[in-house]
Amino acid sequence: MYSCKKYKKNKKKSKKIWTILIVIILLTVLVFWYIYAVVNPIVVETSEAKIKSLTQTTLSNSVLNIVSNEENLFDELVKYTYSNENKISLISVSSIKANLLARQITNHAQTQLDSVTSTGVEIHLGAFTGITVLASWGPLVKVGLSPIGTVTATFKSEFVSAGINQTVHKIFINLQSSVFVVLPTSSPKIDAHTEVLITETLVVGEIPSTYLQSSYLDEMLNLVPAG
Repeated sequence: MYSCKKYKKNKKKSKKIWTILIVIILLTVLVFWYIYAVVNPIVVETSEAKIKSLTQTTLSNSVLNIVSNEENLFDELVKYTYSNENKISLISVSSIKANLLARQITNHAQTQLDSVTSTGVEIHLGAFTGITVLASWGPLVKVGLSPIGTVTATFKSEFVSAGINQTVHKIFINLQSSVFVVLPTSSPKIDAHTEVLITETLVVGEIPSTYLQSSYLDEMLNLVPAG
């Protein structure tokens, strides 16, 4: 009789323990789901503008740091050949100079980006409640950042009319990078890009329409003037 009571008592105790464990597991799953589905998006939304601004500023500064040391950059990148009628018959781009410049800029940008993201960004503690209206409340908390891959660069060419047979030829560089936001349950990605004017010159002479329709230097490398 005694052993039967003891068995029932142990069974009841075991059932209670399992119930507590199940509740703990369910609460843990619920907390993780809430952080993943509710908190993370608000944290990312709150910090996205800061992260993009930080990344774009870093990329732009890297371009300026490299380009400021380059003299006669346009002449080294682009060459114009004129016909006897003072029309541009050929625009040639130095792929060697373009690739070298792109490599210098991306290497510098990557180093600087690694440095600035290592300190993370600060957002208000209220963002971690998952309640949008509280996202700008409370003390500042540091959120970790981690760059993804390497910075990529492309050159953009733009022609702007400046009068009769006069055109301003501008060359921009587009830099793109991505950053992980390091959060407890996931690491969402934020993409950032910036476009910086690196050089320009006034071109005298008629420019064939084929070139005017081209936006990128790698396209211009393969173009032949029409007519």
